[in-house]
Amino acid sequence: MASSTATGKAGSSTHHRTWLLLVALGLTLFASVSTELLPPALILGMSSTLGVDAAAIGTLVTVWALTIVIGTVPALRVTRWIPRKALLIASLFVFAGATLVVALVPLFPVVVAARMVSAVAAAVSWSVVFAYVPRLVPAERLGRAMAVVLGGGTLASVLGVPIGAALATAGTWQWAFVGAAALLALSAVILARGLPRLAAAADGSRPGGTLDRSAIPVGVLLGAGALLLTGYMTLYAYIVPVLGAAGIEPVHVSAVLLSAGIAGAGALLLGGAFSDRFPVASLLAVVAAVVLGAGLLAVAPDFPVAPAVATAGTVALGFGIGGLPPVFQARVARTASPTFRDLATSLFAVVLNMGIAAGSALGAVLVGDGQLGSLGTVATVLSFAAFLAFALTLALLRRRTHETP
Repeated sequence: MASSTATGKAGSSTHHRTWLLLVALGLTLFASVSTELLPPALILGMSSTLGVDAAAIGTLVTVWALTIVIGTVPALRVTRWIPRKALLIASLFVFAGATLVVALVPLFPVVVAARMVSAVAAAVSWSVVFAYVPRLVPAERLGRAMAVVLGGGTLASVLGVPIGAALATAGTWQWAFVGAAALLALSAVILARGLPRLAAAADGSRPGGTLDRSAIPVGVLLGAGALLLTGYMTLYAYIVPVLGAAGIEPVHVSAVLLSAGIAGAGALLLGGAFSDRFPVASLLAVVAAVVLGAGLLAVAPDFPVAPAVATAGTVALGFGIGGLPPVFQARVARTASPTFRDLATSLFAVVLNMGIAAGSALGAVLVGDGQLGSLGTVATVLSFAAFLAFALTLALLRRRTHETP
């Protein structure tokens, strides 16, 4: 009896320790995404301190995204021989140091360089974070674990960026970056004490240098994800004028976007659990929600109740994009072979930033040509194409593995 009780306590302790580590991994994403998105929220204070115009501050987000898109794979290849735990802790401390430089050195070229270093460190740390998640929990809990970790990124936009904006309003924008650096250092300390050791990453190739068999379906999934995010960002980067064209007054726009954010947070929580039980249906459902939302926003101006249709479309869009990360990452992790999984899951950040860069650029071209009304249509076409790619790939994978829908 005593032995059974001791075993139960040990199991409970291990369970709590695992979820503490997942929360700490989520904290790294919270600090990372906050750091990425802070410049637009701090734009006036940063432009004044650094002596540049607002447009220059805006490029700090573009520099970050492009650095991740271009630099992630080379950085991962260079560091693949380093044991994962050591690499994660080192990258977090480098990330924290570069973030402090942004706060403390009032020279714009130095800030740009520090942002590039931060982006590379973020990409490396994300790769290790997602390598650890499948090793901390059994396969049947992977979706929920991904939701916990990726919830840190969602909370960054809900809490991190608004807190930074409040600090900027108080005239102390630097403290936003100091706080992010402190969170990165704190998570590094927690993870250094608690994470198990993990060997250096495999390079994803099979004996003889042949390509891993799972690389093709993983590549298709990642490509579909990039296409979906491109469609989403084509529309969402200009969501305020799109809502205005549907008759929503500026004073009501924030309430509509808040509703979309709440829907996204709910989808994040539901997505992890449902992804474990219904991995195929969950992914298709969140992608379909993005298609539905874009479609509603495309046709909203033609309806007598245009504001209501546009609001419903924005909420559907928020639900789909909020539920996508844990479901998508869990799908990629389950599809990739053990030797290819680390690289496959690390590419989520690349896909995300490719979508941000490509979608924003495409939207800018359309808006610049006076085609604001076509944003919803283009987003619908792109997201529906992504839905078809996901559906076909998942159908082929199900046939091969006899997976539960």
